Amino acid sequence: MKFRSKKGQLPFVELNGEEIADSAIILKELAQRFEKDLDAGLSNDQKNVSHAMISMIENHLVWVVAWWRTKYPENVIKGYKMNLQHALGTRIPNGILNFFFKISFARKGAKKVKAQGMGVHKPEEIMEFGQNDLKVLSEMLADKPFFFGDEPTTLDVVAFASLAQIYFIDKEVQYSLRDYMQESCPNLVGHVNRMKEMYVTHIMQPKIFVYP
Repeated sequence: MKFRSKKGQLPFVELNGEEIADSAIILKELAQRFEKDLDAGLSNDQKNVSHAMISMIENHLVWVVAWWRTKYPENVIKGYKMNLQHALGTRIPNGILNFFFKISFARKGAKKVKAQGMGVHKPEEIMEFGQNDLKVLSEMLADKPFFFGDEPTTLDVVAFASLAQIYFIDKEVQYSLRDYMQESCPNLVGHVNRMKEMYVTHIMQPKIFVYP
């Protein structure tokens, strides 16, 4: 199992031996190869709104989450129940792996977050940024199953990728953004679980899930 592309990027997929990195490029390539346009039913105005919301998620909310991860690497390990020994296929004790992960992950991540601009703000300001982004997404979703109605679009896929990382963190780990999402944006919680049930749960079935 590989955790980064040859270019060092995440996320990435490997399709027929070819690596495709960057979420936007991945979605575009998959749509072309499988002739499936998730946004085919959207009007031009809706596509413009989708583009703006995706930009907010990928260029703002993602960095709020990245800041938290680099600030609290120990909580990343606990919150996502990471077993580095198993994941890396090594016999090196988890204690040692966790130690080096925390140092390397926090150091490299902090540089990227600061260079992007998010890292220069105060912690309470960054969390407020994240809450504001969640509020915008929540108000757009309203009482609909998906952002533009009864069927998921590219925005739903992109939103799920980030919202799942916020919501599916072990409850024993303190994370104010997850708590805000649960308490103030219950429709986003419903959206995440809906997307997980429709896609991830079925993909993860042993007979269907081929490439980890």
